[in-house]
Amino acid sequence: MEWEQLQKEQEMIHAQLRTVSRLSEQKVLIEKQIEHAQEEIYKHSTALNQIRLKLDKLEGFSFMNMIRTWTGQQDELRAEKIDKAAILELKINEAKKIEIDLTNDLVKINTKLTQINEQKLQVALSQLNAKKKGYLQIQEPKQAKRLEQLAHEEMLTKQLITEIKEAEEAGEAALTKLGQAAESLHSANGYSTWDTFFGGGLIATHLKHDALDKSENYLHNAQIALQRFYNELLDVHDMSTKSLAIETDGFVKFADYFFDDIFSAWSVHAKISTAREQVSRVQDDVHNTIWRLQDKHNKADDYLQTLLKEKEEIYTNVYIK
Repeated sequence: MEWEQLQKEQEMIHAQLRTVSRLSEQKVLIEKQIEHAQEEIYKHSTALNQIRLKLDKLEGFSFMNMIRTWTGQQDELRAEKIDKAAILELKINEAKKIEIDLTNDLVKINTKLTQINEQKLQVALSQLNAKKKGYLQIQEPKQAKRLEQLAHEEMLTKQLITEIKEAEEAGEAALTKLGQAAESLHSANGYSTWDTFFGGGLIATHLKHDALDKSENYLHNAQIALQRFYNELLDVHDMSTKSLAIETDGFVKFADYFFDDIFSAWSVHAKISTAREQVSRVQDDVHNTIWRLQDKHNKADDYLQTLLKEKEEIYTNVYIK
């Protein structure tokens, strides 16, 4: 059937144009996220340098420092400063890793964009729309408008389903990374509370450096997975049909607060169990988000079947061939 062929060609072109639009939107979003990571690095580095200066002053000789030493105040001040420095160190390291990962994502997006000729696609779409319009006016002018509406809704719904699937996959990947982070923290939970050594940096009293680094890396992998999930959810939010709106405002709230809380839990006197609780909470948020996506996916599938059924009834009644 000529109409079906025209429709398939239009869907293919629209899918490619949607890809261009989505990649362009993600490019802008990731560029902003990279800029934010760079700002975080600068902000935390500045704060860390200020703490180092204060620690140097605490170590310098003065009558006030002598008095503080006698009363124990100097040790308390030193511990407080080192505690803050340890948290800032972790935040700086994490922001640097995020910047690297997002920069790699940006390179991939730019590569994909260069492989698609948007101008050529727009010309082909205009020519195709003209053919469809002429065909409908000749074959069945009374049903032409409704068929065009159905075709447009079908196209958007299929694209929406694709976006939801991609978001679901990103969510499952985030859950996997969160699970690994939780397991790493669980393994470390048998050790004593965390401690620091003077001069900057973070160690645990009875926890080896490699175990600490492993947990930190797992947490980073979870964060970048959450960031990518967040970006996919924004695509779902932007992609909706006139009759099937997708509300995602509540989907993306967890991504921003998660790691600030985690880093606060890694302070001198905090226990690993606190960090585990934070990971567990975010796991619940991701689970709930995926469940809501699946619900929208099912509704989109049902809506698509309704569109296809109505279109088939029109074909049957008017014998468009």
